[in-house]
Amino acid sequence: MRAGRLRHRVAIQTQSTTLDDYGQATSGWATDNTVWAAVEPVSGAERDIGEGMVGIVTHRVVMRHISGLDPKMRLLFGARALNIESVLNIDERNERMTVFCREEV
Repeated sequence: MRAGRLRHRVAIQTQSTTLDDYGQATSGWATDNTVWAAVEPVSGAERDIGEGMVGIVTHRVVMRHISGLDPKMRLLFGARALNIESVLNIDERNERMTVFCREEV
């Protein structure tokens, strides 16, 4: 894989649950790793959700293989949260992967 194509920094995050001062569970996102990737927008649409319109943008993210990456995680691209929809191990060789993500704007 040509390193020059991987020009974006993305953080891989997992959802974590902690207890606050009152013993209530609060959930948040914790960064596990930061990697170089190629982030490419694929499509965009608007959906009527609740009382307003929400923009949906899908992205294709290509990166070196990372074991354990799954749809329960998300990618943070700058200040934008990309929710992982699916992960493809290209050629099943554990060298590179394509991650399809959805961003709500």
